[in-house]
Amino acid sequence: MEDLALQNQIREHVISIEDSFVNSQEWTLSRSVPELKVGIVGNLSSGKSALVHRYLTGTYVQEESPEGGRFKKEIVVDGQSYLLLIRDEGGPPELQFAAWVDAVVFVFSLEDEISFQTVYNYFLRLCSFRNASEVPMVLVGTQDAISAANPRVIDDSRARKLSTDLKRCTYYETCATYGLNVERVFQDVAQKVVALRKKQQLAIGPCKSLPNSPSHSAVSAASIPSVHINQASNGGGSAFSDYSSSVPSTPSISQRELRIETIAAASTPTPIRKQSKRRSNIFTICATVSNFSSTKRPFQLLPN
Repeated sequence: MEDLALQNQIREHVISIEDSFVNSQEWTLSRSVPELKVGIVGNLSSGKSALVHRYLTGTYVQEESPEGGRFKKEIVVDGQSYLLLIRDEGGPPELQFAAWVDAVVFVFSLEDEISFQTVYNYFLRLCSFRNASEVPMVLVGTQDAISAANPRVIDDSRARKLSTDLKRCTYYETCATYGLNVERVFQDVAQKVVALRKKQQLAIGPCKSLPNSPSHSAVSAASIPSVHINQASNGGGSAFSDYSSSVPSTPSISQRELRIETIAAASTPTPIRKQSKRRSNIFTICATVSNFSSTKRPFQLLPN
């Protein structure tokens, strides 16, 4: 087609249809799959829009989108379906963007020095809003139009040095023109997010089980009488001496203890060896407060 104006109109129309498709709410309206939120950042000469477009549609479009875009695609990670939400950011990362993302892909062009230097500035800005250890990151160097007339400017050693500065993130070189490594970039960043979530779930798992452990369970009723029997008869080392200001001084007596008292009254009492002071469990005290009576009724055990 020789008419360049018509070519551009058709191209823009096709892009508009593709964007409408990937942004349609109806496309995922009835789906209930977990979401993975990935942000794409880089300047206008980085090639990030071409990278995203190639991943979503399988075609190459050279134009960069100044305003960015929002896209979605269903993917599978470790046998589980996820909805990958892609946010192509039109400028430097802001607070809302930093709070939204689960992972970030930093993009620069291997043909452009300024785009390379911009990446680290964007990284520092992101870190001002978010802890870098919480956000998986991937660094991408694009080479969509490298030729003899348009040579590579950023060599491999500089690119890998930058990936080390970005908390040792993974580095890829891609070509949106032919699709080289494009799929791998998004699959890898999605895998990193899923792995981080699993790690976080394992970290909080033991905390959720603490209330069910023996140390947090309520004291059973069967353990309460043993506290009563171990008390000294006449104000000796009471297990409740540390809480005398809020707890009555003498426990109530069970039927078995009453029978022991009646028999003991007719015989010569045998001195009871005082128990050493022992700090009782606060849970036992709470469980037995309601069983205390207002009158003191000492008792003694029968001799063997």
